[in-house]
Amino acid sequence: MLSPLNSCRSHHANLHVRGYIKLAVRSPVYLVIIKSDREEVVKRVGRSVEGIELMPGLYLTWTPREKILKALDGAKRQAVREWEERGEGPVLETAVLELSEDQYKEIRPMARSELERAASALLEEMGRLLEKMRSGKGGKNLLGWYRDLARRYERLVNASLALDIEPTVMGRLRDRWKELSLEAGRMKS
Repeated sequence: MLSPLNSCRSHHANLHVRGYIKLAVRSPVYLVIIKSDREEVVKRVGRSVEGIELMPGLYLTWTPREKILKALDGAKRQAVREWEERGEGPVLETAVLELSEDQYKEIRPMARSELERAASALLEEMGRLLEKMRSGKGGKNLLGWYRDLARRYERLVNASLALDIEPTVMGRLRDRWKELSLEAGRMKS
């Protein structure tokens, strides 16, 4: 799709072509369904693909299909190994569905809701960490908490960009992240 250069904005990478911007086509989005009698199996597979958990065992991801299938195969091999070694193991059933644009539009409100919840919780936690850093209590122990928040913030930003959903608190979250990073820099020096 081509649109005039002056009237187009996008979060995605754009290709400039003679005064026009060619909008990048959104990467495929997959719905990954994982059913198991062991929650830790579901969580392990969920962590191995970048995405958001809409409800237990239901993940929305933009990870390439090959990587998703590799993660699922690894979980299946682990389950088979447990059954062979101990005579018991987890029950595991999986499905990977590539969503069409219309299907994604139907599920997008659920994704937005989950991103809003995660962004608000992260904003509050960043505030608590910033307060502790500024109080001078906790010292170097707070840097581990900071690194954990950095990973979660990066995942949230990646999800926001990949799904083209910006949580309403994203501006405040960016500002809080800048404050937190500056304070962490002061602590390191």
